[in-house]
Amino acid sequence: MLHRFWGWGAGVLLALVVGCERPGEAPAGGDGEASLGEVTPLPAGRELSGRARWLRTLKGQGRESAAGLAYDGRGNMLLALNSDDAVEDLFGPLRVPGPGRFVVAKYGTGGERVWSLSLPGFAEAIAAGSQGQVFVAGRNPEGVDYGSGALRQGRFLMRLDKDGDIAWSRGLEAMELTPRLRVERAEVDGLGNVLLAGTRPDVDVESVPMVVKVDAKGALLWTYHHDAPGEGTGVATDAEGNTYVAGLLRPSRRDSIPFVLKLDVRGRRVWEQRLATAQGRAMGVAAQGDRVLVVGTFSRSLTFRGTVHEARGGEGRGFVAGFDREGQPRWARVLGRQGLGISMDAREGAVVVGRYADGDDLGAGPEAGVPGSTVNLFMVKLGRAEGDVSWSHAFAMGPAKGGDLSQDRFFVASSRKGESAFLGAQLAPVDFGTGPLDAPVGGGRELFFGGFEP
Repeated sequence: MLHRFWGWGAGVLLALVVGCERPGEAPAGGDGEASLGEVTPLPAGRELSGRARWLRTLKGQGRESAAGLAYDGRGNMLLALNSDDAVEDLFGPLRVPGPGRFVVAKYGTGGERVWSLSLPGFAEAIAAGSQGQVFVAGRNPEGVDYGSGALRQGRFLMRLDKDGDIAWSRGLEAMELTPRLRVERAEVDGLGNVLLAGTRPDVDVESVPMVVKVDAKGALLWTYHHDAPGEGTGVATDAEGNTYVAGLLRPSRRDSIPFVLKLDVRGRRVWEQRLATAQGRAMGVAAQGDRVLVVGTFSRSLTFRGTVHEARGGEGRGFVAGFDREGQPRWARVLGRQGLGISMDAREGAVVVGRYADGDDLGAGPEAGVPGSTVNLFMVKLGRAEGDVSWSHAFAMGPAKGGDLSQDRFFVASSRKGESAFLGAQLAPVDFGTGPLDAPVGGGRELFFGGFEP
């Protein structure tokens, strides 16, 4: 059963949003404010800062997990999450009680909730297009009907319009795709087609990276399977419709090699680059202008353009590597202990999120964190051309009291104007610049969702 929740009334909403802004700032507008075709420059004299403008906590008594985050063309934010119990934000319920449901929600440019849906199943990825269309991929139970007829148990892809109404839903099997495809990321290209990147189980080599392209009506355009075992973890597109896929390859049981490859508009491989480390993984990829940036982690030494980056006795290190669109290596930067996500805006900026340890240098000298914790969080903005640091912010946070940290997912997205949104799991008390958040109540973690300046 579908449950829809709308935002509060305009008067109450305005008071709440203004109360969450810094003094002297007016909240940003909603759907109609931003131009779809132009990049608005920063006002004269305004410097890049990356400071938090607002923050929302998504509270529940169960274990909540993030499934995806995206900006649409008008600066609104779309997110997907899963939980085994009811969830609420500042504006009220997001998800009704009961097992086996996920949430899709839309927030305006000031962090106000516009609408949300609570649906049976499990979300794996979300993407939004320039016209406000939203695609959600995930797993569905037997017989669920999202409005286009009952589906067999497996995996689904659905499209929502800008008001949250379901335009269509289809099972992957009905699209001539394996229902066992585990989707990690989704992206919408300039023509409104959606790309799904993930991992397909294989009887001979356990799994292979896979990406599929589907048109706006749900028709399959092409599929690409890597010829080596591994996992697909990230996908991006450029203005010409090319696709970039990132992940890891396993040439042997001991090795795990980060990779990025380029596919043309028909899904044919143009080039591939494998990073020179025996233990690592790429976690995301972004493409803009003449740069393709890959973010990830390595735990054995990594060599890039002749420079060796050490892993400090086997401890993990985060990295960002820059290539041009012909696949030529350009620059690399080591950041913290894990690179978890990356996004690029329409100007020159790339925002990276990840984890760091007390004393790690994120570009502005050693940063303080909770001693002994390697799950402190960071946001860093880099110039995409050469990887120079524009700003960095460290958010000290200790580990959870229990649970598997590998299941927590973190997402970053950038708008056309250069603002960023950050979605992830809060494991312990933390302050993102809007005031301290208390320790999570239920399940050892809660989700946070924040909006940050360019």
